[in-house]
Amino acid sequence: AEKQYKFGFNVLNLDGTVTSSWEGTANRILTVPTEDTILPLEYVNSETAPYTPTDNIDVFFRVNMSEFTDFDPAKVLSLVGGGLNINGDYVGFWDPGQYALVQEGDSDYWNYHLELDPAGAPYIGFMYRFHNNGTDWGGNSENVQGHGYYPDNENRGLDVLADTTVQWKYWNDKGPEPFAASDTLASLTFSTDVSTAIAASGFTQGDTLIVKWGYGGTQKSVRTDTLTAGFGTVYAVTIPNVGVDFESDGMFYQYYRIKNGIEYREIFYNFNYSGSDVSLAERRLDDLTGATLAKVADDYNPYTINDNAASNVSPRRMPKFRNANKICAGCGDDNTIQWTYVLDLRPAYAQVAAGSTLNDIQGDVDITSTDQIDALGVFMNGPATVDQFQTEAWTTWGGTLAGTEYKQMYDDGATDFDAVAGDKIYSNTYIYQSNSTELGQEFKFGIGGGDNEGGYGNNHIENLDANVANTTIFSAFGSIDPNFYNAWDYDTNSPNLEVELTGGALPHQFSLGDNYPNPFNPTTTVEFKLPIGADVKLNVYNLLGERVATIYNSYAQPGNYKATWNGLDLNGNQVPSGTYLFELDAGEYFHQVKKMTMMK
Repeated sequence: AEKQYKFGFNVLNLDGTVTSSWEGTANRILTVPTEDTILPLEYVNSETAPYTPTDNIDVFFRVNMSEFTDFDPAKVLSLVGGGLNINGDYVGFWDPGQYALVQEGDSDYWNYHLELDPAGAPYIGFMYRFHNNGTDWGGNSENVQGHGYYPDNENRGLDVLADTTVQWKYWNDKGPEPFAASDTLASLTFSTDVSTAIAASGFTQGDTLIVKWGYGGTQKSVRTDTLTAGFGTVYAVTIPNVGVDFESDGMFYQYYRIKNGIEYREIFYNFNYSGSDVSLAERRLDDLTGATLAKVADDYNPYTINDNAASNVSPRRMPKFRNANKICAGCGDDNTIQWTYVLDLRPAYAQVAAGSTLNDIQGDVDITSTDQIDALGVFMNGPATVDQFQTEAWTTWGGTLAGTEYKQMYDDGATDFDAVAGDKIYSNTYIYQSNSTELGQEFKFGIGGGDNEGGYGNNHIENLDANVANTTIFSAFGSIDPNFYNAWDYDTNSPNLEVELTGGALPHQFSLGDNYPNPFNPTTTVEFKLPIGADVKLNVYNLLGERVATIYNSYAQPGNYKATWNGLDLNGNQVPSGTYLFELDAGEYFHQVKKMTMMK
């Protein structure tokens, strides 16, 4: 018999908080043996082993060098140490520079894999430390006297009984400096609108909303405050006299919904976070720039963080929450709900057409052309694919997923309620048993079955509507990683085109310049001038008069503008060679059309 399993884990963060998580990869498969069995060593998220195991005793050391300001990577960072084996023989590796650590990618972590003779085990009371001065004993060498394994000398200590990975250390055990306030805000207000959460069945009036703030060392400890309902769907809380450090990142924080005494963390990913603390990538961050600008003399005015943007990508977007309730907990087994997932695949076409490669983070299904997308199709993976008939949540990415028919999505205008054939909008339908299925569902998409939409653990999470027997949920490919998929605007759901206000003297009349270069391939630029503010449309048409693209469609203030068209049509496809018309339409004030040529 086969059983599925995966690993979950709790991470103790530097600020003392704990982050719970599960592996972001497919479920592991265990063929149940007929006798007692010890399984091989496995790694979270199926990551590559940090070293190749040997027949010796393998000891893996790691050190974080981020807080050591005198660290010189050009000088060898090495491990030095030694001690007695079980036979009383001394085993030493005190030659500086010989046992050199290796940097882990571009991170602050360095490691060394030490092999010890198993015949000498156990090794009790081994001394060791890290050294950064090549083969020269002088200069930078750790000294942890007074807080190390041996209180009377500078070394760390270790008992080695078998293969082990030693808990990583900061150089000299010196981690980041604890929070210390440099200034004080008169007050700090957290204000947010829960209308998006209500519309997505993730919040109801009467639920408690709290904010936890001070993650990532932006306070001495993480603080918790309860927001109160105000006008409409706006909740807020004001905390007086808040100490802050303007030299730090700002303020990390998170909203939580409390229902029946249970906390539910908001669904949030900070697309702009570039640090190494994975837990902070799922926290909100305000850099407090507005607070520094509000300073009057030596006093700081009250400061408000507003999270009220009706956006899918803005860092100030409204919160959303996963609904953990069953669809219908008290219903019989025959009560079901049908949910159709609708996926807009045009962002993938647009990104590839713009020259990007969609990399498969767990395999080799890398997407480099729109023809590949057409040929390979798209598949859905994750717990949302478990319904009354299917039981596998995370199918192995790659060929296995691509060969799993019920996880395939369709764009044929017929199958699984797909509306229009060939529009790059795909559909797939699942029928859930109401008394065993949660309203909040998690999933991810992959072209050709590859894990090529976004990073590990960064998945789509959407809530079912329990009041609708047959419901549809819309997703856009890549919306979980919008900074990479920058050829698409996930708020307007259209290609992302650039219009820039260039400055200079205000013009005296409307004008539309010629595009340049012309002919072009694949991008071209158009300049236009507005003497007054107006609602402006900058459209592109083919010679049949069909609108091919809209570069701009909104109000524009007076000024000089430069607009760039990337040669993509409304569906994110590269337009063919030929002559096109571009139009500046400012309503009653101005209208002009000019020609341009795409030449591949």
